[in-house]
Amino acid sequence: MAPTTDADPPRRDARLKANRGIGSLTPFEMSAVMLHPAQRATTVRIAELIGWLRACEQPADYFEFQRRLFGDLYKVEERRGQCSRIIKRFLAGRKLPADTPPPPHSGDPEQLASWELEAFVYERLGRQLRTVGDGFAWRCFGFDRRIILTLCRNDSPGMMYGKDGLPYELGRVEELWRQESHFALLHDLTNCLRIADLTEFTDNGGCLLREIKSKPHTEKKQLDRAEAAINALMHGGSLPGPRPDARLVKLTEPYATNLKQLGDLLALAVQYGCRGMKLSGGRALTGASSPALIRRWGQDHEAAGLALESVRARAIRRAGIDQAAYHLSAKSGDSAARAPIMAPWSIYPLPPDYCAALICDLLTFETVLSADQLVATLEAAGLRSEYLLRPPDIRPSLDLPVLRMHRGDRALTLHTYGLNLLLYELVEPETWARGMREALTTADPPTEPVLIFADEAGTWT
Repeated sequence: MAPTTDADPPRRDARLKANRGIGSLTPFEMSAVMLHPAQRATTVRIAELIGWLRACEQPADYFEFQRRLFGDLYKVEERRGQCSRIIKRFLAGRKLPADTPPPPHSGDPEQLASWELEAFVYERLGRQLRTVGDGFAWRCFGFDRRIILTLCRNDSPGMMYGKDGLPYELGRVEELWRQESHFALLHDLTNCLRIADLTEFTDNGGCLLREIKSKPHTEKKQLDRAEAAINALMHGGSLPGPRPDARLVKLTEPYATNLKQLGDLLALAVQYGCRGMKLSGGRALTGASSPALIRRWGQDHEAAGLALESVRARAIRRAGIDQAAYHLSAKSGDSAARAPIMAPWSIYPLPPDYCAALICDLLTFETVLSADQLVATLEAAGLRSEYLLRPPDIRPSLDLPVLRMHRGDRALTLHTYGLNLLLYELVEPETWARGMREALTTADPPTEPVLIFADEAGTWT
């Protein structure tokens, strides 16, 4: 929804904690977040960074790009750290310190709510810049999803600001460049690289995972995760993490998507505010542009909301899924750097300013998929399937099973994270279904297959 410009903030009972979903904000809070000068500046900066990243060719280009991205992210995390310090003081019943950092952009600096809103903004900015970092990682690894889906399987390390080992990691990056002319990717710039601290890219096209410590000691569990990651990539072993038989399955089925249609739809949304279209396989797609909605409807949020709902309903009818028993849906909004397994908006084959607008929620899209049609598509590919969810689980959480697929005596249960390809990357359902069939017919299929379609890199480059 477009931000508002209410003069006075409404009362709010719940505290505004960083990392909370933007959809839970009041209209005043939404306006303060989206119109914050740092958010506006970051949107422009992200478009610049994406354009620059796409022009990188040599190791020296990547080294300089990383230096600039690090500077941007560090400043954002430093500001968030300042806000967190003041918030903790207020919660402890203490007043502002003598060395108070610059006040929040809006509100009374003597009030907890003002600092919480500022921290909320900068938490978002950090995730948005890390989405650029994720795109950087995908590009460094040649858009090889296998590497990303292997190295993401760990808990998030949190902010790099204030991290004890950061100076040593930065020093090692500089040392490798100065002594070996080897570029080393700093994992702290990303959300998707959670195993090891650095990846060193060697002269022969190889990659070395490096753990950097202030003292010559590395915890055994860190070494075990790194070894498991290498074994999964090189020898087909189990992926790191708690799932016992999660393994990569590289398919021969080519990766085919409707991302071109997404670009066309977003261009129309930028022009008209919101637009919708039908896609094959029982899918409806809608797109919206907050600036265009404001330009067209101003502060009449009710009219803008009705227009959005009308566009969505027409797209669902055109897709022929308005009578479907169940729908699965996903919205792009507020998803920047929240799920490390997702392809980041920064690599989508769209203009850099569109990618930046998706990252910063000025552009959004929603995919609505008929569960009935998905089952029919799987059955047409030779798989018996059953839909497992029932209301009120139409928009399920990440750890719920969605589909059960059978071929002969083999079966595969799909959880909601397995729908990301369909709902966010707009993989064609027929392609996806053939990939599922191939996974079930491969020799020694794992109980938790992680599917990698063929010829994917061409989509992102």
